[in-house]
Amino acid sequence: MTAPGSVFVSQFGLQHAQQLALALHEGGMLKAFWSGVPVCTDESEISPWLPRYYKERVRRVPIPRELRHHPSRFQILWRVGKSLPLPYQKGDFFFRMQHAYDRWIARQIRTIRPKVVVAYESAALETFRAAKAIGATCVLDAPSLHHVAGEQLMEIPRTPFTPEIYRQRDEEVELADLILTCSPLAADSYTDNGVPPEKVFPLLLGAELPTDRPPPFTVHEKPRFVFAGVMSYRKSVDLIIDAFRRLHQEQIPYELHFVGGVAFPELLEQVMALPGTTYQPSVPQAQLYSVLAGADCLLLPSRFDSFGMVVAESMASGTPALVSTQTGAKAIIEKHPGSGWVVEPTAEALYAQVRALALSVPEMRAARAAALRAAQDFTWQSYRQRVRDVFTERVLT
Repeated sequence: MTAPGSVFVSQFGLQHAQQLALALHEGGMLKAFWSGVPVCTDESEISPWLPRYYKERVRRVPIPRELRHHPSRFQILWRVGKSLPLPYQKGDFFFRMQHAYDRWIARQIRTIRPKVVVAYESAALETFRAAKAIGATCVLDAPSLHHVAGEQLMEIPRTPFTPEIYRQRDEEVELADLILTCSPLAADSYTDNGVPPEKVFPLLLGAELPTDRPPPFTVHEKPRFVFAGVMSYRKSVDLIIDAFRRLHQEQIPYELHFVGGVAFPELLEQVMALPGTTYQPSVPQAQLYSVLAGADCLLLPSRFDSFGMVVAESMASGTPALVSTQTGAKAIIEKHPGSGWVVEPTAEALYAQVRALALSVPEMRAARAAALRAAQDFTWQSYRQRVRDVFTERVLT
């Protein structure tokens, strides 16, 4: 077996990379964790002059500082990108940054000399080439569906740089010795597009669950639905709006709450014009749990979503979820029948299921117990154990 402390994890952003790195550290396998977005072990690592808003969003991960590196140049570029007008944010800026980070990491590989390299799509090509040159094993942690599958499920805006993005992703897949996906749904998207099944392994994610028991549920006068996430067409927010507009026309009572960012301003305009609906921007995690716990049902009928952590978070708050057949977190409901509902991501299918639930509130409230049980399989602690098992059995042998 390869000696402990042999795995190098590199991620430009963050997503769930810090949890994978922590899993390896807990198992004595982590050599180093480098990311373009910083994490910390405790408050003492955060500069006191930083705004409170920024401090609240720095993830706390108990990986020793000597095993972590977060190059400031990429943090600065990240903040610059966040301040650009929305059309630029939606363009190629972040992909180009990821490619630049990939090239920079590749230059460090000969010095770090890991036995195993874990990298993430759009920032793995040059890193994997450098890793292969020193005989290291390459693991691609793929947070999304295969790009061909994504384009088949919905129209994705293209730019002149899009072909290069996809070309690099295809080469990353080719170079990888193992591809980790966030769900069986995502794994199928790779094998359906020609990737050998023995090269792909679904590794279901977890979620940060509340440390306190969810507050006692308060029965509302009207059934309460909630959407938590970025307002986008990929998340089928337009289909949610259409379904509840039809409920309003039929005079079926409901409350609908949206929490999160906005990718498409026109969706927010439609949400604000919808009767019985409220919106609030992103909230701290503890407050989000309270919002989720106060609802009868979470809505995440995405056109495609590799996992959907908010589903596990919602269930940990005692709230069942309605997801689509193209949402990876449907695996939670399939494993725990009664904890939610799965529908096709179409206007008619979503409307029919939402209508049925709005007219049968006891069904939603009866599902709360099953949702709470289901969440226990999808904690970050359980995810980290799955990571250690995979690396022990399939990588470090």
